[in-house]
Amino acid sequence: MDQRGTQGERGRPAPDGQPTLWQAPDDLPTTDMPFAVAFLALGAARGLGSKGLHALVREHREQLGRVWDLPQGRLVAELAHAKVPTARKIADEISTHRPELLKTARAKADELARRNIHIIGPSALPARLAELHGGPLWLFVEGDPRALYEGPHVAVVGTRDITPDGVRATEAAVRTLAAYPITLVSGLANGVDAVAHRAALRDGVRNVAFLGHGIDVVFPAETADIRARIVRTGGAVASEYLPGEHYRKAQFVQRNRLQAGLADIVVAAEGQHTGGTAHTVRFAAAYRRPIIGFTWPGAGDLTDLIDTEPTGQLIDIFTTAGRRTLDALCRSTADSYGHTTFGLSLVERQLGREVELRALPPEDLKRLRQRLDDLLGQEDGGHAR
Repeated sequence: MDQRGTQGERGRPAPDGQPTLWQAPDDLPTTDMPFAVAFLALGAARGLGSKGLHALVREHREQLGRVWDLPQGRLVAELAHAKVPTARKIADEISTHRPELLKTARAKADELARRNIHIIGPSALPARLAELHGGPLWLFVEGDPRALYEGPHVAVVGTRDITPDGVRATEAAVRTLAAYPITLVSGLANGVDAVAHRAALRDGVRNVAFLGHGIDVVFPAETADIRARIVRTGGAVASEYLPGEHYRKAQFVQRNRLQAGLADIVVAAEGQHTGGTAHTVRFAAAYRRPIIGFTWPGAGDLTDLIDTEPTGQLIDIFTTAGRRTLDALCRSTADSYGHTTFGLSLVERQLGREVELRALPPEDLKRLRQRLDDLLGQEDGGHAR
């Protein structure tokens, strides 16, 4: 999957959004090696680890294939400069096992491409992620990468231990943003994440899900159907972890920074100030993203943390005033991207389906028109007062 074949201008995928399978003879000079192959081969090098891989990608970026042609002394020096332990041993590993590492990496790149999984290199990352302090240097993306580039994005996140009111609050948040051309961001975990993704799929909202493990690992198993539907409906599932890498607590914390970083707004639907969602809130505050917390009797104390953040705001999502506040924020964010917004787009879609499915006599449509006239009259009267 050569990124020269899959990416156009910086921060935006090629129009067809399709990966290019890289088929090359074994004697092709490594200076022409696609980023994906060089990256996967280094990722499989025993002992290099995440620190060494980051150091090499940071140094060589899309020209990562040059590493495979470096004199051994130069490679040792680069690894030692990045304070990678056992630099000489790792350089020996890369040099000794070069043919099999590259062969395996080519096969893996082709396999990922067949599964519609792209590898996005550092120069082609979405701008909002590339600009983050300590942000990712690469992403594996299953589905349509354009979902990551085309904003705005609203993250809806929260606890795995969701309550019935938390379900209602999460669904209300998604229903509100669904009226506008907004992409939902969440983490494909049980609880608030799963409710948010399902509600978005129900309402025709495009999804982005960030994982805390390798792109080819499905976890938790209960969200497998959600993941498949996200990809099938034009969304994207993304991870910065190598294929086969299993979940760890620290990785989910790091995953949360990507949710906060990509989002224009972070909605914390329910949670505790000691829970994992608090990390997302803190990342959002550090990135100066607007943070919305929901209050209701018995809501978790994550709202206490949100209330102390300069970009934080608390609303009662179960009131008309609260829903209107969130609606206005979502609409203004979509407007800021130059989108045409229509607050009754969900109603319009539902009305179209009803008209198509029902044998409506003319009287029904006349009654609908009268109801619309009544609503317009109420609105005009309200403005007059």
